[in-house]
Amino acid sequence: MLLVSLIIFPVFFGHIVRVMRGEKPAPPVEWSLRSFADGIKLLVIWFFYTLPAIVAGSLLVGYVVVMYEMEGVKAIEPVLPEIIGGFLVVFVVYIFTALVANLAGVRFARERSFFAAFSIRKLWGLVDRLGVWEYVVAVVLISAFSNAVVTVIMLIPVDIVMFALEVLAFIPLAVFQARYYSRIYDLATE
Repeated sequence: MLLVSLIIFPVFFGHIVRVMRGEKPAPPVEWSLRSFADGIKLLVIWFFYTLPAIVAGSLLVGYVVVMYEMEGVKAIEPVLPEIIGGFLVVFVVYIFTALVANLAGVRFARERSFFAAFSIRKLWGLVDRLGVWEYVVAVVLISAFSNAVVTVIMLIPVDIVMFALEVLAFIPLAVFQARYYSRIYDLATE
């Protein structure tokens, strides 16, 4: 059912919201209007928080492409350190926003309020209770695990098999990450 709900992706993310609520045992898949609406809200929350990094990254890539199209590689070489620095800044902005976006998603799920996800002060209070570096390490660990799984699958030489396994791996990884961030949220609120 999760595989089918992935096709109607807001329903899948609605299920992720239910997992983030901390329901035990894991909730059954529910195809409902509420699940669809919760999935859309979660996607909007994640998009809102990652928007600064998306805009900054798009502007930087656009700048590089325009320079390359106008004058080729010779125009890029003199400003290469600035371009690399720009990408590092975009990466830091993305990490910063992702740290908040994950807890915002869980807060939305727990409070059952869309606007609860945008209380920056309360979200940073949670990060402060966890410890900033401990939380960063927790996020890096789950990201490294997920990326390692995806990388191993990408080594498969047959494209259709690789794609099918990527889709199949996405489901348990998304549910695992939702449960992981839900548990982190619980630790911050205990």
